[in-house]
Amino acid sequence: MNDKFRIAIIGGSEDGKTFLATGLVRGQWRFHRRRAIVFDPWPGENDWGKSAWVTDDFEKFRRAVEGTRDCCVVWDEGTHTGGRDRENIKLFTAIRHTHPAFYFVGHSYAAMLPLMRGSLTGVFMATRDPDDAAEWAKVMVDETIREKAVRLGKYEFLYKRKHEPARVVKYTPAEIMAGIRVRDASWRALARIDVH
Repeated sequence: MNDKFRIAIIGGSEDGKTFLATGLVRGQWRFHRRRAIVFDPWPGENDWGKSAWVTDDFEKFRRAVEGTRDCCVVWDEGTHTGGRDRENIKLFTAIRHTHPAFYFVGHSYAAMLPLMRGSLTGVFMATRDPDDAAEWAKVMVDETIREKAVRLGKYEFLYKRKHEPARVVKYTPAEIMAGIRVRDASWRALARIDVH
């Protein structure tokens, strides 16, 4: 199984996307002993766990990413911090080639450049409007996203990994605090699945 991930976590305010990201970071430590480099513009608001080095300084984040290897990298609030800035393509490429786990947290399809979206291995989506869902359906080559992503409940996410069926997942706070392991088709035991 491939344990390398480049995942966008997409949702609006209060959808739980950053909380979900903290669980993914804890899972990288719990299951892989992989330390995390986290850009969080609101430090102190989120508990990223004991394995995470967290900064609100984007240049420090960039240097940390480019000066290390084999970490879990989180780019929170990507919508507002350069997800569409062409100057950050080099940073994205460095993450892609030197770090096995990358989580980009943003508000919508438009938060990332096409090159970045095209390099994703998966996406977690909170409820989406029909236009945003349709764009993700194209990127992930899965028409079921159009229907499923517009019918999600509070704190539910549609998880789509390339070449796997889209699944609706909802994690409890205890599961997130313990650490989530993202897996391909065999991950059912680690997430409650609701096929709607």
